[in-house]
Parts: sequence; C-alpha cells; structure tokens
Amino acid sequence: MPRLASDVIRRKDRRIGGRHDRRPVVFVDVVHQKQVVFACCREAARAGVCPGMALSQARVVLSNPRVEPHRGDRNSASLRGLAAWSSRFSPHVAVDGDGLLIDVSGCARAFGGEERLLALAKKQYAALGFEATLCIAPTFGCAWAVARFGKPGIVPEGEARRALLDLPLAALRITGAAVQSLHEVGIERIGQVMELPRSLLPSRFGDELLLRVDQAIGQALELIEPVRVAPPPVVRQVFDGPTTQWEAIAVCTRVLIERLASLLKEKESGARRIDIVLERSDLPPESLTVTLSMPTRDARHLWSLVRPRLERVNLGHEGRGVEEIRVGASLVKPMAHEQVESWGDRRTDHQQELASLLDTLRNRLGTDRVCRVQVRESHLPERAMVLRCGPEDEPSRTALLGAIDRPTLLFANAESAAVVSLAPDGPVMSLQWRGGESRITTTQGPESVGAEWWRRREPCRSYFKVQDEHGRWLWLYRENQTSMWFVHGIWA
Repeated sequence: MPRLASDVIRRKDRRIGGRHDRRPVVFVDVVHQKQVVFACCREAARAGVCPGMALSQARVVLSNPRVEPHRGDRNSASLRGLAAWSSRFSPHVAVDGDGLLIDVSGCARAFGGEERLLALAKKQYAALGFEATLCIAPTFGCAWAVARFGKPGIVPEGEARRALLDLPLAALRITGAAVQSLHEVGIERIGQVMELPRSLLPSRFGDELLLRVDQAIGQALELIEPVRVAPPPVVRQVFDGPTTQWEAIAVCTRVLIERLASLLKEKESGARRIDIVLERSDLPPESLTVTLSMPTRDARHLWSLVRPRLERVNLGHEGRGVEEIRVGASLVKPMAHEQVESWGDRRTDHQQELASLLDTLRNRLGTDRVCRVQVRESHLPERAMVLRCGPEDEPSRTALLGAIDRPTLLFANAESAAVVSLAPDGPVMSLQWRGGESRITTTQGPESVGAEWWRRREPCRSYFKVQDEHGRWLWLYRENQTSMWFVHGIWA
C-alpha cells in the first residue's frame, strides 16, 4: 500500500527596483522577547542557519538576509488549500506539519505507474511555485522520513526497514527530549534503535519511540485525517415528464439560478463559473458553461448571460424533451463584505459594472474576441500595457501607473526622424518626419527613461514633448548611446 509524503517549501520572489530579490530568506518568531529563526531557505541552511538560532547569529552567518515574520495561521491555511488541490492525485490527503501525507494506494495505475505519478506531482507543484521533495513508500512514516532526511524517490514494497537504517533519529517523528535521551547513550541512527531489545524501549524511552518504529516499518497501523473538500453548490429540478416547452424550461432555469445565488450568499461567496446541464430523454445531455470576470451572486446578471445560450439549445423531439435541469457553480471564490448603501445613496461599483459589461460582450461575441488593457509594471511606454483576452483564473496583481503625461496615440513602432537641437538635451528647433519638415515652437523635457537591463541590452532614452508650428503635440525621444531620434506618439 504505497504512501506519498511531501515536504513543500514556497518559493518567494519579490521585485525590488525592477529585479528579483534573490537574497536568502529567514523566517523569524518571537520567543521570550527574542527573535529566533523558525525556518529558512536551503541557501541559508547551507550557510549554517538552523531553526532555533537567534536572528543576530543568523545575520552574522548571512551578510544580508531577507527577514520575514513567521505566520503559522497563514501557513496552515495555505497547506489546507494545497491539500484540497492535491486531491487530484488521491481522495485521501492530510496536512502533516509543514508537508502533506497522501494515500495513493491503488491510484498509481491511473497515472501510468508510481514513477509517472511522482514526476507529475513534482511538475505540477513546481508550476504552482512550490519546491517539493516527494517520496512514495509502503508506510506514511517511511515516506515522511525519506522525503525529509533521505534520498527522495520510490521505496519498493518490503524495503521500508532498509530505507530507514541510516537516517537520523529525527526522521522517526519523536520528541526532542527522546532524541536527546538516545543521544546520551550513543544512539544516533534509526538502525541502532532497531537493534535494541524491544522490551527495553518503552521503559527507558517511552511508548512513543516503539510506536513510531512500528508505524515506519509497517507493523503498526497509522491513520490520517484527510482534508474534506466541500462539494460545489448544485441545485436541480426533475420534471414529472419530459417537456419541450421553452417557457417552462426558462422559468425553471431562472428559479434554479436564484436558488443557487441564495446558496452562494449563505457561503459568503460568488461564482466564477456556472454550469447548466439539461438532461434530455432522446438526446445526450446538453451542457452550458458561463465564465465570469469577477465572483458574483447576482441572479439577474447570471440569467442575462444564460438566457441567450438557452434559446439556442435543442430541447428534443415532440413527445420527449428535457427531464432534469442542474445548475451548479463549479468555481467559487469568497467575496469581501462591502458597504453598498450610505445615507440613502447607492454607491456605484465601477469594477463590478465593468465585469458585467465584459461578461455580456464575451457571451455574445466570444471569449477570444473581447480584450481589455492590463497595466504592467514597466517604465517603457510600449510595455506598460498589454491586451488580455478571456477571463483570468485569478485576479492579477494591480500594477501602479503613475500620474504622468503620455500621448493619446502611442505608435506600435517608433518612427525615425531627423531633429535639429541646440544641445543634446534640447531645446528642439526643427523636425523632419514623414517626408515633411516643421519648425518646433515649444519644447518640454527631457524625461529620462532607463532600459530594462534584466531582459536585454537596450539604449536609454530621453523623451521630449514638443509642439510644431501647425499646433501638433508630438512625443520624441533620443537614444542616448546612438543619438538617433524617433517619434513615439502624438496627442490627438
């Protein structure tokens, strides 16, 4: 009966000054009014930092670590969420300290074997941003020990005892006091414990040591408490007989949507995806899926998206038709409480209105035909915004866009120009562009914009806002290294 244990570490990359922060990470906790290390990354551990060390000592070992406060509640919540996500590998997933225990008995065949299951799990954890060490072993205790203190991989059936022999005592999941007592008599490895007479272990070192040894080698049963994932809310209506009357089906569907909205309100959540299934007696089931830009439980908005799709459904032949309707929210997200009324005036939620407009356009025109502008954290004008099509699975991190003057029309590719100026930093006197020459009457600038050096080598730019004799305001820039001039935009 294979068991899968994982030791997961969240990779944290923070952008500072336009670059990734690669400093070693140290998590600290306050113990007796003293900051001590609770956990650290592998780079810090290789340098000599260990849990329980004072932060001042860790700063001596590491010249410039990134210190983060330890938040046990957030770690537990994140692990429970990861355990729910890991139910794709097995229905029995439990949280164990800083890792997961997964019962994959009989599940490996669905993934093509234990090796492919292990490789797939590691790949998908990495895609989520986790650095995980995984082990499949005959028992939970063996998998837990090898994942943290041994060579991760697969321990064959019947090889649990051999895999544990050279591991340290901490791999048995016993208390620190028991480990210290064993060290005092010269026992440092699990193999040495197994050589001792079993009758002497409980009286000298407590019952826990013998129980953990038996659980690790499979001579004692170990149960886990799996994380229970709440099923998505679903409402249904079964007719007394099949029907092809569109009016009756429409009324029933709208009532089901209102019931679903009430369930979402009780859960303080909103739906990001709605699935409607029509069970037909003479045809295969018809499924309708509506994806939303933001979590919502507005029954009126949901019905406005579902009705056009429902009108195009083949309800079946005369005398038969739809027997059952199911409406469910397959993707649910929590919704924050908001004050929507104040002194009798209803507050206008522009973000929700924009999401409703996007949902309506995507439902009518198609998901890939509606795009929106998303601001990105880039100081280069051509990279500061990007078009995104389709609803996002997760809300993107909001980028900051400063209150700076930018042209209403930004060219996709800057157009070369010839400029006469009194000095490299201006003012600009004349401009030759698009086959014509004009005199410049007003010059504002320069505004220096540096290149994104972490992506590729590019020259720095000096931007100028100029007005020509025809009254046009143009946006020019000069490449500082090449002294070449370009027109990048115009105020329409």
